[in-house]
Amino acid sequence: MRTLQPSLTIEDSNEFPIAVVEVTSLPDIQLDEAIEIRSSMLECGLPVYIPYFLLLSPDIGFLWKGGPSSSMDSPPDLQFPMNSVTTRYLKGKPGDWSYPEALEWMALEWLMDLRAKPQEMEEEPDKMLAHAGFTDALHHSMILLTKDTL
Repeated sequence: MRTLQPSLTIEDSNEFPIAVVEVTSLPDIQLDEAIEIRSSMLECGLPVYIPYFLLLSPDIGFLWKGGPSSSMDSPPDLQFPMNSVTTRYLKGKPGDWSYPEALEWMALEWLMDLRAKPQEMEEEPDKMLAHAGFTDALHHSMILLTKDTL
């Protein structure tokens, strides 16, 4: 079975995965499509026990809080707009939103800021992720680009 690599992996200081992040350039992802993307990654070997799964697109994000009771077809625990993040980190260049690599770098930069200076992250969806416990999980973590480039 081929294992798909997520765009980013977030590990704790013991190199145990805290979260996986999949970034897609698909516009206007619907809830059922988001569930299908996560389900496909789980079918290809991504462990369901990882505490967080984050799916990001230019305009919407989805967060699943994992656990032993989490199933492949579970709806996300949180759905949030990504417009403010996309505008903030891509400096309002809508043309870059269609490039997966640009979106992956944007996600990396955003997550590093959430980890390094959570007190300064006062916009949405930053507050929503903090309320869900995701920002606290980033404390002392390593954020790695892991996308399979084949």
